[in-house]
Amino acid sequence: MSEMTLFQIIDAVKSGGRPEYDDLRYAVCALEGLSTFDHQALMALSEAETENKPRILSRSAAWQWEECFNRSKRAMAVPPKVWLGEDFDPDSPAYQQRRRIALKLLDVVAAKASKP
Repeated sequence: MSEMTLFQIIDAVKSGGRPEYDDLRYAVCALEGLSTFDHQALMALSEAETENKPRILSRSAAWQWEECFNRSKRAMAVPPKVWLGEDFDPDSPAYQQRRRIALKLLDVVAAKASKP
């Protein structure tokens, strides 16, 4: 695996390049992580608006925008594996074990939710 930053990987792909397979794997995981943060931010803003909650910190669009910008800036400046860290490394056995447990819990919740 190279030491390409997330930005360099994305730029290489957009320019017709073919980064190494592992660089792409970690880039997908990093982009999914960034997307998750953005979804959580939008959910907080939506709840603040629909429930008429005060728009402070996480419920403030300006604060969320700055957080999103800075988070993306930090992620783009380093290799995706570095940004993810050991706790979210898909090659980490501990991460895979936590993922298996989480997926089982989701299955249990989904099964309970589908029962009348």
